[in-house]
Amino acid sequence: MDSISSSTAPSILVVESDPDLRELIARPLGQAGYDAVLAPCGSGEAALDLISAADFDGLYCEVQLPGQVDGWDVGATFSFVWPDKPTVYASAFVAGPPGRLRKGIFLRRSFGLDRLVTVFETSAIAAPARQALA
Repeated sequence: MDSISSSTAPSILVVESDPDLRELIARPLGQAGYDAVLAPCGSGEAALDLISAADFDGLYCEVQLPGQVDGWDVGATFSFVWPDKPTVYASAFVAGPPGRLRKGIFLRRSFGLDRLVTVFETSAIAAPARQALA
C-alpha cells in the first residue's frame, strides 16, 4: 500500500478519512492483486491532487470527507478524467447517491469487503468489453 506506486498491478485510489478503515479497505484489495494507493489523511483535496498526478484503475471514496471537497466531487472528477474506470462511493450516513451521480456504484456501510473486491474485479473485466463496443 503506497502513497503513489510504480507497480504494474492495477491501482485503486482509496480515499477514506478514518485511518483504520483506510487500512482495512486496502488489505483485501492488496490480497486480490490490486495496488491500493491511500490518499493522505483521506482528504478530498489530496485525492484531487493524486487524480491529476497519476493514472489509477479505480476509485474507492468515502462520501463524507473533511475539508471543502466531498466524495461526490472526488468521484465526479475521477469519472470525468477516466470515464471507463470504476468509481465506488461508500457511506454509513447517506442513504444513497444524489441525483447528480451519473456514474459509479454506491455501497452502504457496512458492506462485506469481498463485495468491494468483486465490484472492482467485475468492472475490470467489463471495461475492455465496453471499449470494444464503443
